[in-house]
Amino acid sequence: MKIAIVGYGRMWKVVEKHSLQRGDEIVAIIDPSQNTKKEDLLWKDFDVIIEFSIPQVAMDNLNFYAKNWFKVVMATTGWWENLTEIKETFNNSKWAIIWSGNFSLWVNLFYSMLEKVSKIMNKIPEYDVFGHEYHHKMKADSPSWTLINMWDIILENIDRKTEKQVNCLNERPIKDEELHLSSIRGWNIPWTHIITFDSEFDTIELKHTARTRDWFAVWSLVCGEWLKERTGYFEIKDFTNSL
Repeated sequence: MKIAIVGYGRMWKVVEKHSLQRGDEIVAIIDPSQNTKKEDLLWKDFDVIIEFSIPQVAMDNLNFYAKNWFKVVMATTGWWENLTEIKETFNNSKWAIIWSGNFSLWVNLFYSMLEKVSKIMNKIPEYDVFGHEYHHKMKADSPSWTLINMWDIILENIDRKTEKQVNCLNERPIKDEELHLSSIRGWNIPWTHIITFDSEFDTIELKHTARTRDWFAVWSLVCGEWLKERTGYFEIKDFTNSL
């Protein structure tokens, strides 16, 4: 596979390492510190773009890719408020996108597990549910898309939870219908997401901890291989459902 890497953080170096191990060819790296820009892609021959960049440039990049019919694995986070616009753009273009707030295969399988457990817990009102995440201090968005996706799964499947609450509650207790989620950022802590089901009798936890960036890079490349023969708008669940 011929790939172009867009982004200038730590992730692009990990993507570069694993793409070379896979035997892929890197035809371009777009990195302002190396005086390269996205317009340089117009003169490159590649199958897909792998982007791990920053929210501030995500929408501009996506519109550029659409205009030029590029295919992109979009791993940049923090642009979700424009998701409807991007979905419409992708579905009316010859280009293609697959995006996720988390490209770890196992996080996405965690989502499936959470959905099944939530449907069971919907029938057992004795259990409350809440969530927490830890991330390194360089994480740009808080809460992360991973946690946001988890709370959407819970709200969709547990009827007694109707509102999400991410604020610190200093003046009142949590309401029964609120789903409380907390998010901490600190140094180099492993990326950890915990969903807790708690009752008077016991506590059940679903937990995922990512120790390195490598798994995100590997599965972004696998998704790129999957995407290169497709057109349109895709989310990570479309990939996992195809396995």
